[in-house]
Amino acid sequence: MAKRWYSVSVLSNFEKKVAEAIRQSVSEKGLEDEIDEVLVPTEQVIEIRRGKKVTS
Repeated sequence: MAKRWYSVSVLSNFEKKVAEAIRQSVSEKGLEDEIDEVLVPTEQVIEIRRGKKVTS
Protein backbone atom coordinates (compact mmCIF):
# COMPACT_ATOMS: atom_id res chain seq x y z
CA MET A 1 0.00 0.00 0.00
CA ALA A 2 1.30 3.46 -0.89
CA LYS A 3 2.18 5.76 1.97
CA ARG A 4 0.41 9.09 2.31
CA TRP A 5 1.47 12.25 4.09
CA TYR A 6 -0.61 14.67 6.09
CA SER A 7 -0.09 18.17 7.40
CA VAL A 8 -1.34 19.12 10.86
CA SER A 9 -1.88 22.76 11.77
CA VAL A 10 -1.08 23.56 15.40
CA LEU A 11 -0.62 26.64 17.54
CA SER A 12 2.76 28.31 17.51
CA ASN A 13 5.30 26.87 19.99
CA PHE A 14 3.28 23.65 20.41
CA GLU A 15 4.75 21.84 17.40
CA LYS A 16 7.11 19.56 19.32
CA LYS A 17 4.51 18.78 21.97
CA VAL A 18 1.94 17.73 19.36
CA ALA A 19 4.52 15.65 17.47
CA GLU A 20 5.44 13.83 20.67
CA ALA A 21 1.76 13.20 21.45
CA ILE A 22 1.30 11.71 17.97
CA ARG A 23 4.34 9.47 18.41
CA GLN A 24 3.09 8.30 21.81
CA SER A 25 -0.39 7.58 20.46
CA VAL A 26 1.08 5.59 17.56
CA SER A 27 3.12 3.41 19.91
CA GLU A 28 0.19 2.87 22.29
CA LYS A 29 -2.12 1.77 19.48
CA GLY A 30 0.51 -0.39 17.75
CA LEU A 31 0.51 1.53 14.47
CA GLU A 32 4.27 1.67 13.98
CA ASP A 33 4.01 -0.14 10.64
CA GLU A 34 1.41 2.38 9.40
CA ILE A 35 3.18 5.62 10.39
CA ASP A 36 6.86 5.85 9.48
CA GLU A 37 7.84 9.22 10.89
CA VAL A 38 6.54 12.45 12.35
CA LEU A 39 8.41 15.54 11.22
CA VAL A 40 8.50 19.03 12.69
CA PRO A 41 9.97 21.55 10.25
CA THR A 42 12.26 24.06 11.91
CA GLU A 43 14.23 27.04 10.76
CA GLN A 44 17.50 28.28 12.17
CA VAL A 45 17.30 32.01 12.90
CA ILE A 46 20.37 34.18 13.38
CA GLU A 47 19.81 37.45 15.23
CA ILE A 48 22.23 40.18 16.20
CA ARG A 49 21.93 41.17 19.84
CA ARG A 50 24.32 43.65 21.44
CA GLY A 51 26.59 43.33 18.42
CA LYS A 52 26.89 39.53 18.62
CA LYS A 53 25.28 36.84 16.49
CA VAL A 54 22.79 34.70 18.39
CA THR A 55 21.41 31.49 16.87
CA SER A 56 18.00 30.25 17.94
